[in-house]
Amino acid sequence: MRWRLIGQEAYGAAMNMAIDHAIYESAANGMALPTIRFYKWMPSSVSLGAYQNQNEIDLEGCRKNNIGVVRRMTGGRAVFHDKEDFTYSVIAPIKVFGHSIGNAYGEICRCIINALNDLGIQASLENRNDVMVGGRKISGNAAKLLDKGIYLQHGTLVYGIDFELMPKILKISEKTAREKIASITQFKKINQEKAYETLKNNFIENKNIKIEKLSKEEIKRAEELAKTKYDSIEVSNDVLLRNKGACYVLGGE
Repeated sequence: MRWRLIGQEAYGAAMNMAIDHAIYESAANGMALPTIRFYKWMPSSVSLGAYQNQNEIDLEGCRKNNIGVVRRMTGGRAVFHDKEDFTYSVIAPIKVFGHSIGNAYGEICRCIINALNDLGIQASLENRNDVMVGGRKISGNAAKLLDKGIYLQHGTLVYGIDFELMPKILKISEKTAREKIASITQFKKINQEKAYETLKNNFIENKNIKIEKLSKEEIKRAEELAKTKYDSIEVSNDVLLRNKGACYVLGGE
């Protein structure tokens, strides 16, 4: 099976989630190969889970510190995306993973673990979607099985941590942040380019890869979605919002 690779680029919060959505639509309509995408957030942002109560983060703190806020299509808890961190998405038919979400989580998260091991950082998988180093989370991942059997998983690999800013945005103490969160630079002084290349190489290993850019149609659709769907974190009145907390504090999605 051929795969498409979309190389790393930086976008705002709404556009990042809109692009993942547009790729999903392309894949569902048979217009795109199974896709691996890498991206960054500019400016630093917070993504809320699809059904998470927005009051779980400090919205005023986000505004004051120029932090973007967006609601993901996947579930789970709030994630702080520093502009230096790495984010990926994998969008493919679930049949690629033996029709199993558990298999998909395991296979994709293994790419992150192998990349960290290659960088000299020993990591392990807990709660099926948390990549841990020394008992602290370095990568949180969320997924959703969408229409037409298309599986979308995206996640963040923490490169560095602003222990003063992140706790304020996520409403957690600095002590909790230091106890729960890990980053690449805490263990190894590795430049961003080397870390990215190592991560990318592990995702594409043993795959028939075609390097592409987003299609004109995907860009147009993403721009539309960014304005109409991902420009607000409000949800319809019939959606029950849940208190979730920060993904760095509690395990799982």
